[in-house]
Amino acid sequence: MAHQHLILRALLSGEEVSGEEISRRLGVSRAMVHKEIAAMRAEGLVALARPRRGYRLLTLPDRPLPWLVQAFFPPDAEYPVRFLPEAGSTMEEAAAWAREGAPQGAAVTTDHQLQGRGRRGRSWEDPPGMSLLSSIVLRPRCGPSKAGWLPLAAAVGACRAVERVCGVRAEIKWPNDLLVGGRKLAGILVELTLEEQEIRHAVVGCGINVHQEEFPPELAARAVSLRQAAGYAGSRAPLLAALIEEIASASDQLSDDPPALRARWVERSCTLGREVLAQTPQGPLEGVAVAVDDLGCLVVRTRDGAQVALAAGDVSIRGSVR
Repeated sequence: MAHQHLILRALLSGEEVSGEEISRRLGVSRAMVHKEIAAMRAEGLVALARPRRGYRLLTLPDRPLPWLVQAFFPPDAEYPVRFLPEAGSTMEEAAAWAREGAPQGAAVTTDHQLQGRGRRGRSWEDPPGMSLLSSIVLRPRCGPSKAGWLPLAAAVGACRAVERVCGVRAEIKWPNDLLVGGRKLAGILVELTLEEQEIRHAVVGCGINVHQEEFPPELAARAVSLRQAAGYAGSRAPLLAALIEEIASASDQLSDDPPALRARWVERSCTLGREVLAQTPQGPLEGVAVAVDDLGCLVVRTRDGAQVALAAGDVSIRGSVR
């Protein structure tokens, strides 16, 4: 309903707010406020209602429902959100929406993904409701020459969102995996659509581990969730709102101030200055990661002193360089 996110914004202060005050702010009837709060309660909102005192928010639903997510956007920066209880692939849903004209920051999210895709054609699977699974439409203003930096920009935005909402400082393993304590918190996939040598749109798929208390044995040493890292037990809705805002902002910064974006990526990098092993189409490559170039490639200095720019490949971190 049109007013649900506005009603929730009024309740997010944590103080009691009367139905009369909400109706006055929104310019609707008290009956409408009562009806919409009842609908929000049916979707999991818990709010205390006291006669002649008003409503006080107690608990948010965990699911990233559109009205929930939109309540956490600044009033001048509301982005459209579609929630699907189950989806084949949020990347495909968002790409179709982008072709229909979805604006920058439009997002598709789901509780359960049946055909999720990771980098290099890998599948992405998660138990329902445990992760934040979303795909965000971008309309980059940069040219194709900067397209290689879009995944890195998305990683910077995702780091800022996680820290802003959950207080967790993640690092970036080139190009765009988010790590906490050396374990993977989130993965990002970016797909571009080019037209006449311009980026028509990009879709950023992001999967963040949120509520997992444990992982299967084969992943336990390599994966981490926000619950494990910081005890986060809150709703996924404010996290998605921050993710959309920060990734859209990082995309804009790629066009407006590339040096500042590069500095943010370098500050978060756990790859630069480390010994790495890269699996490339030409075979394994060992060396020290020394830089990220203007195309977003990882520059590796090999043992014979050569510098090789990697545009793609699986990179594992072997150790520190003293």
